[in-house]
Amino acid sequence: MKIGQVSRRYGISRDNLYYYINYGLLVPPRRNNQYVFDDDTLQDLEWILELKNMEYSLAEIHRILSLRRISGLENPRDRADLREIYSAKRDECARKIRHYEAVIRDLDSRIVELSSAGPETPAHTGVPLRMLDLLCCPRCGRELTIGDVTMDMKYIYDGSLYCDCGYEAHIDDGILITPNGYAGETDTPDLDRDLYKDLPPSLISLFQRSYNNMKKDLSEIDLSGKVVMETYINAWFFLHNHQQYFSPQGFYIVVDKFPEMLRMYKTLIEQENYSLPILYLADSSTDYPLKKGIVDLNLDFFAVNEHLFYHDDFLLDRLSPYLKADGRILGTWFYFKNGQRSMKLLKQDYPESSPNNFSLPWFRQQLSRSGFVLDRSQVCGHTTDSGNNLGFGFHVTGDEMYLMTYLGHREQHPRRAASKSAPGQDIE
Repeated sequence: MKIGQVSRRYGISRDNLYYYINYGLLVPPRRNNQYVFDDDTLQDLEWILELKNMEYSLAEIHRILSLRRISGLENPRDRADLREIYSAKRDECARKIRHYEAVIRDLDSRIVELSSAGPETPAHTGVPLRMLDLLCCPRCGRELTIGDVTMDMKYIYDGSLYCDCGYEAHIDDGILITPNGYAGETDTPDLDRDLYKDLPPSLISLFQRSYNNMKKDLSEIDLSGKVVMETYINAWFFLHNHQQYFSPQGFYIVVDKFPEMLRMYKTLIEQENYSLPILYLADSSTDYPLKKGIVDLNLDFFAVNEHLFYHDDFLLDRLSPYLKADGRILGTWFYFKNGQRSMKLLKQDYPESSPNNFSLPWFRQQLSRSGFVLDRSQVCGHTTDSGNNLGFGFHVTGDEMYLMTYLGHREQHPRRAASKSAPGQDIE
């Protein structure tokens, strides 16, 4: 029987058959410079398949075949050796069974734990009463009036906010919703978290490196009594993944254009119960009903990049009025080196996107122009393949995409800040 016929009869690729031949498992005779599988060779092949099914390695199979080839297993010593080989494999399988039984018990326990409804009485939060003094009318700057309120001693759950100048907003299930709703068609709320799906391990590792850098910088900042803000959480949400690193004595403002996203994360955060006072603000602009100069720290994990998908200006410039005079910025900037192909595809997918997105020189220039100085920055590494997913579908394989974490502050004297040529230092 020729090798092609053997391949079809036993459902084994020709490559595998040649591999067995080269390895010495199969020793078919040759006729006219072709391998011919006689009855003995086919018998060896069938035994190989049986032994593979019993989870023997090729090296172990080679040893078993050698015993038969040497003596035909007529020698009592060879038969005893084969019994020992079988017994050892049986003991190994028995150990695996015991191990997998323990694994199954552990998995069953974890499945039950994850299938439970969570805390019997998860926290139900709203707009924290002690954060009301951070609010004001974005049109005239006066304090807002609250009416039709549902509340308790800590939170406002529902109500109306209005100003004599005509501005109105409302609180719905603890979320402050402004009139600035999203009216575009390009973006949608990522309620199923498709952005997170099918990310390759190399990119997830880069994320973790950036998280580690941001956590280290965060650990050196006393957030007690401080106001922290994070925007564009429909893309990525740093605070949610790292609540344990934030002080319950701080104040937190979370902004997104989609009330649905805020509601989803609010529910998750309530279940995790880290007791952070959070003001959830639904607003698609940056004309927030917040007092100017109240934010001590702005968080950015892809938010500045995300803003550039739909605008051609610098997000931190827009947020700057809300920062204190000595306000700080902490985040991760994504950028390409020689990423022309990816940027071309990005423009096709997002026609409103800025050509300056994913540019490190532009990012540094805008920081300086907006009066920010980097205390430190660190390049976390790069990936040339972001996988086939919604989040980075524009990234063309081969283009180098880098992540750089940064910590900076608002310069007291912006004119002098603008004269600095290289704020911060990248550590490769």
